[in-house]
Amino acid sequence: MFQVKRIVVGIEMPAARPWDVSKLMRPSQLAVRQAFQVASGGRIPVTLVSVLPAPSAGWFGSHEDADRQLIQDRTAADAVLGELRQQYAPEKESGKQVDCVVRIGDAWEELMRLAGNRPDTLIVCGTRDLGSLRRVLFGSTGLKLLRLAPGPVWIVKPPAEENDALDIVACTDLGPVGADVICMAVSMASKISARVHIVHAAEEGSDVTDLTGKVHEQLAATDYRTLLTGVKVHVPIGNADECILKAVGEANADLVILGTSSKTGVSGLLPGSTVERLLPELQCSVLALKPEGFRTMLPPDFWTMQRT
Repeated sequence: MFQVKRIVVGIEMPAARPWDVSKLMRPSQLAVRQAFQVASGGRIPVTLVSVLPAPSAGWFGSHEDADRQLIQDRTAADAVLGELRQQYAPEKESGKQVDCVVRIGDAWEELMRLAGNRPDTLIVCGTRDLGSLRRVLFGSTGLKLLRLAPGPVWIVKPPAEENDALDIVACTDLGPVGADVICMAVSMASKISARVHIVHAAEEGSDVTDLTGKVHEQLAATDYRTLLTGVKVHVPIGNADECILKAVGEANADLVILGTSSKTGVSGLLPGSTVERLLPELQCSVLALKPEGFRTMLPPDFWTMQRT
């Protein structure tokens, strides 16, 4: 069964200087908090990352001024990450391995390099988008990570209102990656106080009772019985996209967990669906798991390039 063995968290620095932890935008704050919640039980190592854009001399008047600003920004970003580490993993709590890294360049590239070509590393980052995920994902850091990262990717979108308990919708096609999705949902629910809703879309004429039984077989491989809020199983008949979106709406979901359908990193995230058809409609966070044997389309030397 799939397990996360390392977490890399992308953190966007505040828009206003001087940078300070209290000024971090809500998506980054939530991404850090939930990443540490997921990591806590298994003592999973966490890497906090801030990727700063390369400065342009045109912004500051000269290359010397740009270099000085870059040094100041790196120092400030490193201080913010250090504050986060102290807040969530103080030194007195032994067993928690937390690294802080500041890089210069494109966010998706540096997050990927730090995560490495490993299927067991979870990348977490936030989005400021206030509507659907359309604007933040298409042609952006989020979409590149979802399509190319060898391991799972969690795009965190803060809910409109803070909830005591979150709702997770886990989508299974009853295949191996669907089993991993259910396992991940149950594991996360036990750490972030969430209710779990499992969805499998059945084709017209299918034996719903039989399919429901198969979902429960996948569920039985987890420790779902330890969840205080229980698990709800939904096996609606209809188009997968429509069934999932309906389940998300009815549950007022905070997070949707789904599996990719391709091992090449090119096609969409669900069998019979594409990123362009499903993700633009989602109003919540998304966690995508890759199938066993997933092959990223990035060239081999991508992982070995030396970065600053």
